[in-house]
Amino acid sequence: MKSFRAVFILLFIAMSIVLTGNGNADSGIIPVTKFISPAMNKGVPEGWSLEKKTGQPAMKLEKDGNIFYLHLTSMGNSSFGVRKESRVDIKKFPILCWRWKVAKLPRGGDVRRSATDDQALQVYVAFKESGLMGLNTPVIGYIWDNEAPKGWSGRSPQIGGDKLRYIVLRNKTDKVGKWYTERRNVYQDYKRLFADLKGGEPQGPTTGLQIYINSQRTKSQAESIIGDIYFSSEPSDIALAEAGKDIAQVKVAVISAVRPRPQVIVKLPVVKKLTIPDCVNVNIEFSPDSISIGNNYNETLQIIVDYLIRNPDAKLNIAGHSDNVGLELYNLFISNRRAANVKAYLEDKFGIDPLRLNVQGAGSVQPIAGNDTPEGRQQNRRVTISNCPEE
Repeated sequence: MKSFRAVFILLFIAMSIVLTGNGNADSGIIPVTKFISPAMNKGVPEGWSLEKKTGQPAMKLEKDGNIFYLHLTSMGNSSFGVRKESRVDIKKFPILCWRWKVAKLPRGGDVRRSATDDQALQVYVAFKESGLMGLNTPVIGYIWDNEAPKGWSGRSPQIGGDKLRYIVLRNKTDKVGKWYTERRNVYQDYKRLFADLKGGEPQGPTTGLQIYINSQRTKSQAESIIGDIYFSSEPSDIALAEAGKDIAQVKVAVISAVRPRPQVIVKLPVVKKLTIPDCVNVNIEFSPDSISIGNNYNETLQIIVDYLIRNPDAKLNIAGHSDNVGLELYNLFISNRRAANVKAYLEDKFGIDPLRLNVQGAGSVQPIAGNDTPEGRQQNRRVTISNCPEE
């Protein structure tokens, strides 16, 4: 019984690290939405609370690859979302990252007019309350609108919405059914949007994060999916956010549609002898607790692109791994994040069709070196991109 209790306590602590987003600050990543199963608690994901204005909420957790996402649907008469406490110092972790896509946009939705203020998806970041009864709570809303132009920012048109300030990231010009990855410097956005409030400086950490959908004003259906949300101080996330580059919209050829080039012989970096002549096996190593790829692997990843062009029917497995330091549940979490980050990088930077990339995380159970030395642990903190048969 004591052994079982000890295991349970360890699992509870590890789960708290994953779900609260407060236990991994030293790694440069603070998770917010690590959904780990399709289970719902009273109609909402575990650890979240329901926020409802009108209508019947409709949401479920769905799996895409190796990650669960929250699927929300508004049938034209509902306005609802979920909220989670998330206390983050955005001066230290300024970048908010997430993935989202929409299936349907509310017809005529436009955040600039109170009568049409409907969106398929909204991500709200709330800050420390101020004023009488907290009525001056600053909130940033990142939204997927329909009619409002991308880049538009302003105050909510609703009564009492002075401290709710929006930035339109996506609209009807973006593809329905396509995943997009966002990286926003929340600290810089706050300074710009709330320059009139205490000089544009947050008065404390964030207090919560909310995911929302509504279409009751336009009386039309809206549908969207979102997940994999985290705060970051990773240099790669900061650089991408500050560059202001919409990576997901860069017009690059989808690899599966590229006409194969004449076959060339490429010397591949391998970690074991290839057993067949036309497969690929590449490793990318990571610093402790990091998911950042860095620029050192651009040439290595270009090998993946060349291989996929030469082999238009090929699919690759992207497997994340970790060393054995810390709790295994955390190791499994970060190995998943590493693999997902590599997949997103290949999609965003090189335009690789996501259907050709299978992602999984293995934690620390498949080491290729001993974990008793720093060099061995470095080799084990890796993502392997391969389609070679196992020996």
